[in-house]
Amino acid sequence: MTARPARAARAVAVLDDRVDGDPHQPDRPGWDCRCCEQPWPCAPAKVRLGEAYAADRLGLAIYMGGLYEQALTELRTCPCGDVFTRFVAWTR
Repeated sequence: MTARPARAARAVAVLDDRVDGDPHQPDRPGWDCRCCEQPWPCAPAKVRLGEAYAADRLGLAIYMGGLYEQALTELRTCPCGDVFTRFVAWTR
């Protein structure tokens, strides 16, 4: 396993810890919210992740980049630019 897939796998592995107790979690491999059925991260998930990383916005961007990398392998029919906007661009 190369470093990039390993990083993405770690990001997915800790996903549940970051949003523990929040019903707005992704239903993979479609990456829609289990609660509101919107594309994940939905608005409530973004708020929760923003709160979890309040003092570390760069960490949030890196974490979401790892999830983005994993989502690209599972959302093959979505344009990668759309997936980037959905997972990473909002973290700025």
